[in-house]
Amino acid sequence: MRWVVVAVVAMLVAAALVALSGVSWRHLTSTDRGLLRANRIARVGRSFRAGCARLLAALAAWAHVVEIAAGLSRASVPATPSSVVWRSGPAVLRRYMSGHRAPGPPVLVVHSLVTRSWVLDLAPGHSLIAALRGAGHDVYLLDWGVPGPAEEGCGFDAYVARLMLAEQAVREHSGQPEVHLVGYCLGGTLALAAHAALGDAGLASLTAIAPFIDTAAAGRMGGFLRSPRLAPALALDGNGLLPAPLIRESFHWLRPIALRAARQTWRRRRDLTWRATAGPLSRWVWEQTPIPGALLFDLVDYARSNALLDGRWAVDGRPARLESLNVPIMLAVAGADHIVPPPASLALIDRLRRPPQVAECPGGHVAMLTGTRSILYRDLLDFLTTTRAEQR
Repeated sequence: MRWVVVAVVAMLVAAALVALSGVSWRHLTSTDRGLLRANRIARVGRSFRAGCARLLAALAAWAHVVEIAAGLSRASVPATPSSVVWRSGPAVLRRYMSGHRAPGPPVLVVHSLVTRSWVLDLAPGHSLIAALRGAGHDVYLLDWGVPGPAEEGCGFDAYVARLMLAEQAVREHSGQPEVHLVGYCLGGTLALAAHAALGDAGLASLTAIAPFIDTAAAGRMGGFLRSPRLAPALALDGNGLLPAPLIRESFHWLRPIALRAARQTWRRRRDLTWRATAGPLSRWVWEQTPIPGALLFDLVDYARSNALLDGRWAVDGRPARLESLNVPIMLAVAGADHIVPPPASLALIDRLRRPPQVAECPGGHVAMLTGTRSILYRDLLDFLTTTRAEQR
């Protein structure tokens, strides 16, 4: 019944939105950059559409009431101590210095482009950042921050430019000529594409965790972004951003198990051991960030073209050819990942010049980072140690 109501409301709203937009449906399903530039009247229409989108997201988010009632959304987020050493727009570079620093290049962790970065430092025993720091690595995290109206036109190339500046900031701050780059989800995709196009000088190694490479094999997420019926312009708000609630619920729509999850949450609400991890994770799921309209358009183009797979994707006007990468590479996938299924990432193997180290982790897209059974930490630390030994 829930999905029938949402579908009916969505169809009625869609009809009204097309009328308000004043352009053809075919144009709206395109990624014409002209749709990002709106006059005052058009921005009012965008604000109305964004309000409708938030209403739909609210209707679909009823299961979060259970988490709120259980107090999970107010959970504190145990963060490893860090300091901000660099800024660029909303993006910041955080440093997590180890007390017993291992020799060699520092590690720069690049988060995904569409969620909050503290899932990488979720809770004691469930923190990629803490695992790297505990092994003696000098760790930096590129946190993309929360985009505002000024970022409306920031697309893929703008994020690549910030990544390159962040890498240079790490080299200068650490005094090391190279960095170990670790990218999660779209952060891994961005890192691979950037260095495939701009060169891999300055990298000691590159680790991609669940990167989005073969968009034709990317399950429901890839199918959603590739759909010719998708009209990305209709999702933008008055500031040219994709609203955070819409991003949050789009992940849930990919795997609608809210009712079962709500029951399990209520049953285990008094389990303090479970809440120590479930609370921060619940808060992370709820507190999404908006993304710039230009980045949304670029992601739709990326999914529809599948261009990185065959070297047609361009970064700053240069072709991103994965076979040009000549640094040690580690690829991590999760067997139960429904957002970026393993085949969507494993397609990278046949495109590389040298065989990567592959870690096949149990669990899903997030559990591979935070789950108690995750082997990612161990394999990543082994990879970094081996790489350091080979480069001596």
